[in-house]
Amino acid sequence: MTPSAPNPERVSSTATGRLTRAALAAAVLVGCVGAANGDTFGSPDFTFRGFGTVGAARLDQDHADMVSDVFLQPNGSGHTRRWDMGLDTKVGGQLDIQFNPKLSAVLQVVSKHRYDNSWTPEIEWANVKYQLSPGLSVRIGRTIAPMFMMSDTANVGYANPWIRGPREIYGMVPITHLDGVDLAWNTNVGPAVNSFQVSYGGNKFKAVDDLGITGKHAWIISDAIEYETLTVRLSYLYVDLKFDSSDLDSLVNGLSGLGDALTPGFPVAGSRAHALANQYDVRDTPLEIFSVATRFTPGNWLFMGEWAHLTDAGVLPKTDGWYITGGYHVRKIMPYISVAEVNAKTPSESGIPLAGLPPGPLLGGASALNTGLNMALAAGAPSQKSIALGVRWDLLDTAALKFEYQHIRLDDASAGRFGNLQPGFRPGGNADLFSIALDFVF
Repeated sequence: MTPSAPNPERVSSTATGRLTRAALAAAVLVGCVGAANGDTFGSPDFTFRGFGTVGAARLDQDHADMVSDVFLQPNGSGHTRRWDMGLDTKVGGQLDIQFNPKLSAVLQVVSKHRYDNSWTPEIEWANVKYQLSPGLSVRIGRTIAPMFMMSDTANVGYANPWIRGPREIYGMVPITHLDGVDLAWNTNVGPAVNSFQVSYGGNKFKAVDDLGITGKHAWIISDAIEYETLTVRLSYLYVDLKFDSSDLDSLVNGLSGLGDALTPGFPVAGSRAHALANQYDVRDTPLEIFSVATRFTPGNWLFMGEWAHLTDAGVLPKTDGWYITGGYHVRKIMPYISVAEVNAKTPSESGIPLAGLPPGPLLGGASALNTGLNMALAAGAPSQKSIALGVRWDLLDTAALKFEYQHIRLDDASAGRFGNLQPGFRPGGNADLFSIALDFVF
């Protein structure tokens, strides 16, 4: 098993600086809003809550790792370590501050296995909330990106039925939070409750392999209606993505440069090279995701399901994903089953036409760029199917022990959601993942 574990003393100066800036911003905003509305301030009420997971997982794969997210976790169970504790283990704390009945603030910090192989705590929530009316509120600051049904509780394993959300859906978007503003409106519609939320903001963060990801002008619009034991939710995401990657930059710049070299003597090939460079430019890539989710809990039963569609965005192809989960409570034990699938429509790019190019640097460069482009497209196209059988045992009112077996089948030309691919890795095939986790809150 992984010997490393979260170390609360490893708070970097960057994280500390962010905490300070977030606290100052919240304090300034509290004063401004309160003064503008004539709200009175007494002694604020502070509430601290914590949560965490201690988990271990084993993947029977020698040339790849099971990771929580291919962008956010560098290694895990499989090639790096047969038994790994970093896949699911995490610890977090949340401070809630109530200034008056209308004004509150929240700060949430989570420590988990990060892109740089550290456990440096990171701020997930840091916002101020103002209750404009009983059903209408606005938040300013850092909030969770509410793309999917369980996004708000993705880090709180105790609040989720599984050990981890199905990667076929929850691995679609690496953006976990937004810095900006959101508006929430809850209202009764007859016997049902409707919850509408719109969020706007952005995020910039580092990922594995020295990749930088920036999301600008992000909009997330969601609407959920709840009637007795049934919830149905719709959501939409738009974001302008930018990938800072030396490999992708070299590929796009190579296509553009070769286009310049080919155009004088081979205008058709040169035009095609320029078109490919523009098509797969990763500096400003609009991305959209549509999703539908439902949750139904009649009696002791649990039924959940989500479907999502991701539009093509540069080297990221059109992707559809879904899962269905069913479970049944027997006192404090709930066995469950999940079936999931993600399909990426990987384009087979013909690339730069080679016919008519003379032997030499132009032909060799065009051939190499065609190969590199198709490799990049294949790497960004996860396609897999999985079935998971699990058991949740609520040991205490604040702790749950979970066991899960998952069988994963990769499509022939895909690495699925595996990360840390090694030279000997071959797309396709099957893998089995065994996991155990203790979730707790305090």
